Amino acid sequence: MPELRNQQPWLLVLLLSWSLLSVSLPAQAGSDEQWQVISLLPANGVYQADTLQQLVRASESLWQLKTPQQQPLIRQLDSLASMNVIVAQQQDIRFRRLIEQRELSQAGLKRLARLVEQHPLLQRRLVSADGQATHLWLRLSAGAPSDSLQRLTDQLQQQLALSGQPCIQQAVQQGPLYGQQMSRWHYQLTAASRQQADGRRALQQLARAQQQLSQSDAAPAALDGRLYSAVDLLRYLGNLLGDQLLDEQGLPRDNNTLAQMYMMAESLRSRDLHSLARPDFRQLQLVAIGHRQPLAAPSLDHYQLIHTSHWQADTQSYRVLDCRSPALISAETSL
Repeated sequence: MPELRNQQPWLLVLLLSWSLLSVSLPAQAGSDEQWQVISLLPANGVYQADTLQQLVRASESLWQLKTPQQQPLIRQLDSLASMNVIVAQQQDIRFRRLIEQRELSQAGLKRLARLVEQHPLLQRRLVSADGQATHLWLRLSAGAPSDSLQRLTDQLQQQLALSGQPCIQQAVQQGPLYGQQMSRWHYQLTAASRQQADGRRALQQLARAQQQLSQSDAAPAALDGRLYSAVDLLRYLGNLLGDQLLDEQGLPRDNNTLAQMYMMAESLRSRDLHSLARPDFRQLQLVAIGHRQPLAAPSLDHYQLIHTSHWQADTQSYRVLDCRSPALISAETSL
């Protein structure tokens, strides 16, 4: 593993870029997310080479659909076929696509499954606990018509059929996410708080808030979902770079270490950490996924809740494509 503290040749350059980034990132808190989700149940489970190749081609075709203004129907697609993550491979740290052609061997597929299960932003969000379903999270463009989700589902179904994976559209009540919710809370440092945002203190508050939420009766079950924030992504990154960066609580040891970890993430072109917590820590996000009852937003000292994004798997925002054998589908439907 590389020793982050010894990366001096690029440290001053990254320090300057991080300083500029911390004051130039636009606020994302008030954006309209408009998430829609399609669950796909492949014939033989998710982690099959042919299934993943078909998923890549079918997912790429979704960008061809247009709004009446001739803009892409979607502005963001989070799926196994589209996301990039920071990984450790052969004594190196790199930013890679989840699905890479050279990684579709049996050993590579096992590594992919472990990566998805260990990564805080992927676990339960992209693949079900049993590995039988994968989920495509689509954020619609402004001006997308009301039938957009159905058009996207039809396109995905058609492209999968062309690739040799015929599927049927199931009732959403049969879907693995039906009834589940996602909540994303956006916080901003209060105007009344004149102190400069303290990164470690903000992370400690997020960790406490997650602990409190996990003890709620409405918290997501481990097999359904999870809670995550910048705390979890920093722990993941710290474990890749070396445990010496983290304290006994799993947090960066000090604010200097925290700044260096942000610089490493930026050098690898990863934007996930910046989305969850700006480098100046004036804006934070906390996410709950997989809960079935409403969750109250936790309070953070010196921060105010400025926006809440909410998604629920229902007939308006959720679709299911089932590519398994007709006999298996019929057996489950009759239960």
